Amino acid sequence: MLPYLVNVALCAASFAFALRTPESHPRDPARGGRLRDDLRIPSASHRRFLGDVAPMSPWVFGTAASAYAILPALLVDRVAGFEVGFAGLMCLVSLGCGVGAQTLARRIDLPGGCRGVTAALAAVVPGMLLAAATALTRSVALALVAAAALGIGYGLLLVGGLMEVQRIAGPDDLAGLTAVFYSLSYVGFFVPAVLAAISPVIGYPTLFVAGAVIAALSAALVWRAHVNGKRHALAA
Repeated sequence: MLPYLVNVALCAASFAFALRTPESHPRDPARGGRLRDDLRIPSASHRRFLGDVAPMSPWVFGTAASAYAILPALLVDRVAGFEVGFAGLMCLVSLGCGVGAQTLARRIDLPGGCRGVTAALAAVVPGMLLAAATALTRSVALALVAAAALGIGYGLLLVGGLMEVQRIAGPDDLAGLTAVFYSLSYVGFFVPAVLAAISPVIGYPTLFVAGAVIAALSAALVWRAHVNGKRHALAA
């Protein structure tokens, strides 16, 4: 129970600081004062958000969850007596590499293009293939490499998606569109449960290979949507 109490204490302290933080963007009187008006997020239907950001959002935490939830569960017999420690190590490797990749994501990203999102989705492909190899060989060392690769994909996806959101949303929609992006991203946390339900029929190696194929197709769809959008803009 202690970890939860630590989180509660940190959240309470953060809330106290947030109450004293001055508002940097004053309310627009034209939007009205009703909660219903504040909950409207017009930019969520923006072509670029639907074509670039939405397809990659579930992969953000889908890759991370694959690294620190699925792979450790597949290797419990190889780390008997150290199951919790190994799961923690996989979490450290994946999220640590994800944090390190966030700096790289800003260098890859190109304003006006979709290079950041496309590169992030492409980075998921080797991570999924390494996860498939881990599920096939049950190698602990390979699992750590797969966790690092999936963590890099997670970091690139998170920053790439947030930077796209910042470009798409206006000042009034930034908070709302960010919330939509995270809501779609959290769908990725269902990946372990879905794969666990399907695995008795298909098997994890095949499922991870299928994930690599879907990630590659998602990257192609994002790139195609961006190219078509540029064509429409030029035609207009």
